[in-house]
Amino acid sequence: MTQVVIYTAPGFTASSWHSAFGQAVIYTFPAVASSTMQPGAVVLIHSGRSDWQSLVQQHSASKLVIVISQHVTITELQLALTLGGKGYMDAGSSSINFVQAVNTVNSGALWIPASLLNQLNQFLSKVIPSQHSWQSFESRLSKREYEVASLARRGLSNKTIAENLFITERTVKQHLTATFAKLGIKDRLQLIMLL
Repeated sequence: MTQVVIYTAPGFTASSWHSAFGQAVIYTFPAVASSTMQPGAVVLIHSGRSDWQSLVQQHSASKLVIVISQHVTITELQLALTLGGKGYMDAGSSSINFVQAVNTVNSGALWIPASLLNQLNQFLSKVIPSQHSWQSFESRLSKREYEVASLARRGLSNKTIAENLFITERTVKQHLTATFAKLGIKDRLQLIMLL
């Protein structure tokens, strides 16, 4: 299993961290890592720390970094990614979301909350001129893949997509995986930017 190191703000921990990662190494501000991390470790850094930006820059040179926040915003997402982060999420997310985020950044993709993907999609559709219509990709996907991908592009979570289409979340993931492969992309952000 991937080693997870968490830098958190004073007075903030989440039970989901322990459920997701078992014996994660947690450093509460002002503490910083005093020992060497394992190769391939993923570092989660709470944006409530006054030193979070320098920690992201320091660790992103050699580790995968996910910034966690109690108040997710597009502005903070942009800063986290600019500093070298590979993911951004709510610090109070479920243990399942934490595991998914770590697995996603380990696979080379970005992790961004669905709520922010929807806002980002709306913004990008206004500022980036469309070279293709989304419908032009329909012929490359099965009917169900197209339905799932269309809902994912709007920022809906896998759970919400599953409920809307009366399928399981596992089936949603399978359709998205197939869609990404057929379209030559890695993640939802690239799906949004296909236009």
